[in-house]
Amino acid sequence: MPSLTMERERTELMSDCAFAAKGEWLKGNLHLHTTASDGAIEPQHAVSLYQGAGYDFLAITDHDAIVDPDDLDPMGMTLLPGVEYGVPSAELGQTIHTVAIGARSCIPRPETDIPQLYITPIAESCEFCFVAHPAWSSLTWCDIIGLEGIHGLEVYNTVCHHGIGRGTSEVQWDDLLARGERLFGLAVDDAHHRFEDRFYGRIMLKAQDRSPESIYAALRAGHFYATTGPTIESVEFEDDVIRVVSSPCAQFFAVCPTAGRGQTNWREGVFGETMTSCELHLAPEARPVRIVVIDEHGNRAWTNPYYAAD
Repeated sequence: MPSLTMERERTELMSDCAFAAKGEWLKGNLHLHTTASDGAIEPQHAVSLYQGAGYDFLAITDHDAIVDPDDLDPMGMTLLPGVEYGVPSAELGQTIHTVAIGARSCIPRPETDIPQLYITPIAESCEFCFVAHPAWSSLTWCDIIGLEGIHGLEVYNTVCHHGIGRGTSEVQWDDLLARGERLFGLAVDDAHHRFEDRFYGRIMLKAQDRSPESIYAALRAGHFYATTGPTIESVEFEDDVIRVVSSPCAQFFAVCPTAGRGQTNWREGVFGETMTSCELHLAPEARPVRIVVIDEHGNRAWTNPYYAAD
């Protein structure tokens, strides 16, 4: 498993080139709870439900407990081990919930309130690590910036959106991107199965094959986009033009976290109708930039950020 320093350097060099990468698109959810912690259904039941909904890979990430995929029938899916930790302590008193994908054993809870001293062994124990539901946790950019070993954060979380209306964390993501952090954005369910919280937040990932190793490599490379419904077929840059091809959508955004920069199809006078492609105009120096598409029902998809050297 790569060291934190090597992984950090590698992540900083990676860009979101999912649409140009070779491989197949896989549909997956990386945050899910069962009766192994505070979920309402058994792990095998969760596998059956997601397999029935057409998912290709799934991570069960119970609190401080790892469900061994080898103990389950994958039903044709790729099952990944995972765990969710509550890392103290955030600026406003909440814990920094951290999801570790690929972890095979839980780390001991350290006697510290310093987040990095907790996150370092978490990151070293897994293949891919991200911050869960920043908005629900009332996290600020101060809580996340500079944390070594973190690959990304949840831009959308179903259970938080449907449960308390605070499932979207674009503000936290942009605050960090504007300050130079290179973090991927994920959409997840975080399903606990007590109300409608399944099959909304997910990622579409481009992997060489369906093995855990290929999925981990694609995650670390940022070869995925987050979605609650729309599909993004391609994103191409040419000078100041960004061409986006997607499933039918009504709104297209090029979001740059730098003050006053970005572009939408609204400004071009094309809105209120669905389109499967759009050209956005943004100066090449307006980076980083991430693409957002919204369908007529309000469902969204988010690319990972593009940088000036991409």
